Amino acid sequence: RSPQGDGSCPLPAQLVSAVVEYGGKRVRGSDLFGPKDAVAITKQFLKGLKGIENVYTQHQPLLQETLDQLIKGKLKDSQYPYLGANTLRDRPQDIIVFLIGGATYEEALTVYNLNRSNPGVRIVLGGTTIHNTRRY
Repeated sequence: RSPQGDGSCPLPAQLVSAVVEYGGKRVRGSDLFGPKDAVAITKQFLKGLKGIENVYTQHQPLLQETLDQLIKGKLKDSQYPYLGANTLRDRPQDIIVFLIGGATYEEALTVYNLNRSNPGVRIVLGGTTIHNTRRY
């Protein structure tokens, strides 16, 4: 419906404004792309180069950091609410991740590696599709 309420189709510019208002930076809980200032970017870059044998494998998806924080019980309740007790006392054992819009092979590899490195924790990855180079 149009913002005018007359039933006509809104203009593309109005659609963009509506999407930004609905899910823009103001209402998002976390920053998808990480730090924006030069000092934080430099620290993240230098930290990321330690122990890297292959420059092409240095990128880690946001999913890895999020799941790592979940496993350690350090996720912020305000950004990642859940049902159940008021606090997350015990380490989660079964985690289901479903990515609407699809998952990548890199995210699947991340889940595989987290399953291997965290005994007692089982992570299952699902999504509406698996992205590859042709889908981009």
